[in-house]
Amino acid sequence: MIFLRKELMQLALFSCAAMLTVLNPALNWAADSPAPAGPLPAQTATPQPANVLTLDEAIQIALGNHPNIKTSKERIGAQEAVVGQQMAAYYPAVSMTNFYQTGNQPGFNVGVAPHAFDTYLMQTGVNMTLYNFGKREGNVQSARDTLDATNFNYKTTVDDVVLGVRQAYFVYLGARALVKVGEETVNNRQLLANQTRAFYKVGARPRIDVARAESILYQAEANLITAQNAVKIAWSVLKNAMGVRDFPERPLAEDVTMTPIAYTLDRAREIAFASRPELKSFDAQRKAQDQLIAVARRGHLPDIVFDGNYRRSNNSLVENTFPLPGSWQIQLSLLIPIFDGFRTTNRVQETLHNYYVISAQEELQRQQVALDVEQSYLRLVELLERIKANESALNAAKENLDLANGRYQVGVGSIIEATDAQTLYTDAETAYVQTLYDYKIAEAQFTRAIGQ
Repeated sequence: MIFLRKELMQLALFSCAAMLTVLNPALNWAADSPAPAGPLPAQTATPQPANVLTLDEAIQIALGNHPNIKTSKERIGAQEAVVGQQMAAYYPAVSMTNFYQTGNQPGFNVGVAPHAFDTYLMQTGVNMTLYNFGKREGNVQSARDTLDATNFNYKTTVDDVVLGVRQAYFVYLGARALVKVGEETVNNRQLLANQTRAFYKVGARPRIDVARAESILYQAEANLITAQNAVKIAWSVLKNAMGVRDFPERPLAEDVTMTPIAYTLDRAREIAFASRPELKSFDAQRKAQDQLIAVARRGHLPDIVFDGNYRRSNNSLVENTFPLPGSWQIQLSLLIPIFDGFRTTNRVQETLHNYYVISAQEELQRQQVALDVEQSYLRLVELLERIKANESALNAAKENLDLANGRYQVGVGSIIEATDAQTLYTDAETAYVQTLYDYKIAEAQFTRAIGQ
């Protein structure tokens, strides 16, 4: 009869625990978390309060403030100026010379003193290359191709900055979620410690149970302090990723939406090869170097140059120095390079070797792109499976915790069983939260890897 009453009491306690689990959202957190099994449907983002920092807003702040982006923009401006410099070869160079000179001239007869005189000159000259067998055209095109490469480098910088913001954003969200886990753990262990002290006061439990319950409570409090500090560090990292020094901490929009992998590995690799700005930059650099090779080889060809000037000059040895008499001159030159100490030959060799360097760097970058795509893709696949496994482990750990707490409350279970169950549940919840945000980070890395 006593045994039957004891079993009925356990059943009643388990029923109460089950009701509390249903009524308490914090205890039923694992059941409400998104299930990653099977194809993962896209979810609609929940409207956020006005003071919440969204991911899009963080990215916009980074695009407007990050020093690396500003540096890349200035490089574009500098290269645009280089294009303008090369375009100057299509225009005449106009110069003006004005000078006044004074001196003396020795006399031609013995005993005659030198004559002092003044010279005045005003001259306007025009110089223009009429044709140089494609040298200026090649230089201009090379500068334009380099400008294209600079623009692609800017896009690479933007992609890197966006990836940095997205990673830091989800690291911060993950750190905040772990703080919630730590707070829940402290609350649960505080309840267990209170229960153990109450049992000890009435003589139902020994003092060693109280010591063990308090020990794991203090450990949980220490872990919570570590988690709270990790949030502060994560915020500093996020500020740095956005390129700002002073930015007050704000709540972030929660985002644990799970989306399926949209591409196969082969398709993702194809998209990356066609989209990554690094590869496009190297392609533009090769084109620019092609033009420089052609220009260097044309260094053996002549230039056709036009020169013209109009001048007014005179000196005081001539009567009526002013007004200055005018004169003009026009000259058409054919400049034929005969020998320049092998400068042109070595310049051709230099441009050829630079081309081979760019080609090798492009191949290295292509291999790196393939590696980035494969690693990020396999990481996503791994995390999808880990999310499923960790969710199952969390559900099992929650059930184990409820059973252990129930057994301890009715005097059947031991303090070791109860504390081990709490530790197991905390570890399972921590692993599940970390895996969720690891997936969001891996998703950002995969998006960057395929160049989208």
